[in-house]
Amino acid sequence: MSGDETFVLWVCAGLAIAVWFVWYRDLLVVARRPSGAPERRWLALAPLAAVALLAAVLRWLAASDVRNDPAYLGFYLMMGAAWIGGGVQVLSYFGLGARDDVIERGNRAAAMAIAGAVLGITLCFAGGNIGEGPGWWVVVFCAGLSTGALLLFWSFLDRLSGVADTVTIDRDPAAGVRAAGFFAGAGLILGRAAAGNWEGSGPAMFDFVLNGWPVVVLLVLAALLERRFRPSPEALERPVLTHGALPALLYLGLGAAAAGMAGSWM
Repeated sequence: MSGDETFVLWVCAGLAIAVWFVWYRDLLVVARRPSGAPERRWLALAPLAAVALLAAVLRWLAASDVRNDPAYLGFYLMMGAAWIGGGVQVLSYFGLGARDDVIERGNRAAAMAIAGAVLGITLCFAGGNIGEGPGWWVVVFCAGLSTGALLLFWSFLDRLSGVADTVTIDRDPAAGVRAAGFFAGAGLILGRAAAGNWEGSGPAMFDFVLNGWPVVVLLVLAALLERRFRPSPEALERPVLTHGALPALLYLGLGAAAAGMAGSWM
């Protein structure tokens, strides 16, 4: 590994350790509400599932000099751990906070939404690793495009529908499942849009827009369903299966279909 890669590795290791140490310390130490155990399990398992997913993508779909070298696999896994950790910290500025909403208040809806966000951010970073490229800065550029777009479209969805308040204030579990599905579906679209062999920043941005535009369709659909399914005085809590799981599966299906329609990145 070169000098700059070694420096980046140490920086990412420091960030990953700092973020995830606090994450799991809070899960173990902060006083638990009587109903808080299931919600905390979502937060405990989501990062582990994210690392497993990222490891599989790196092993099979990353650049050839990465997937065949344990040192580089470890390097990008560590970068991914720091990236995902930073992403969930930033998410608190977009209405979803792990400590405030889940660990301290035992909000099951927020736990599911944040777990979905961890998956979505992982898909965005994983997409930036897919294909051949000259170095780690390419991953940062492509993953930055996809992760930034994910947070931006979540912000749009919240402004259009108030979904963050539905999750954190109304504590509606169905809304939490829908939010998780939106993050995962958008992550599939944007992660695929970020994938591909590196040919320069201009072509990368062109391909990102070309393959990522279906996220606008997902946004419109999600905004319409959020406004239709939000709790009301007549129905303070919507059924999770029909108003949560089914829309989430629809978002995932749309994301998978859009990623498939984009075709091979080779």
